[in-house]
Amino acid sequence: MAKFSINKIRTSLPLSAIKGTQQERLQKAIGLNLQFYEKLHDKFVQREVKTSKFKTALKDSAGGNIGVEVFNAADSEASKLSLLLGAKNKIRGFGLYLPHNIWGECIRQSSAKNFLKITQSFFNEICNPKFLARNIYINNHIKDAKDVCDFYAQNISGKNVLNKESLDNFLQNRKTDDKINILQFFRYNLFSERNSKQAEPYIDKQFKRLDNITYADKKYDLKDFSFDEKLALLCDQLKSVIQTERQK
Repeated sequence: MAKFSINKIRTSLPLSAIKGTQQERLQKAIGLNLQFYEKLHDKFVQREVKTSKFKTALKDSAGGNIGVEVFNAADSEASKLSLLLGAKNKIRGFGLYLPHNIWGECIRQSSAKNFLKITQSFFNEICNPKFLARNIYINNHIKDAKDVCDFYAQNISGKNVLNKESLDNFLQNRKTDDKINILQFFRYNLFSERNSKQAEPYIDKQFKRLDNITYADKKYDLKDFSFDEKLALLCDQLKSVIQTERQK
């Protein structure tokens, strides 16, 4: 399996800019995303913006050192945030895959609801460098990294219900350091999911203010995702693993 390293200057904001609690970093990321759309808004011509101007507005909001590229995606379902690789598998920034118009030169304003979810994920990442660092650690140091990712996708992500028994079974017979790193991987990815969901009402308020678009019946209740319950279980498990290690 290929191993990766991280160019921290190109993938995260300076620590002085992102000090604070998880919630404070989330508010920072949300503020940057809203600032980005405000900068971008005046650049639309006939409800389209050139990808070069989109990229410039994104880099200006993130700070000039962050590596950013914008690529064409087949449709909104194929939209995603990815990593940019440089020499010797060093991560040098982020790539955003977004649908372009038929000539592949512009992004349509009508796709803002879609692309602002991707840019929110981008800002979440640069405000939380531990997220990427933990993901890369899992890839580089855990032999069954794919199984770890699969367990997260099938048992924790989205509306899946995480239970202690399945978590215990997955972690059993692993070294203490591996247990700690896997649990932190689960926590950080769950934080990332929750951050994106918590940002949605702020993005929609921005649409209403700038575009006069209102989502009348949209619900922002995160109860079905059980973020707090799953995070509490992961934190309890992490404490238990650390306490057990200290007692040896």
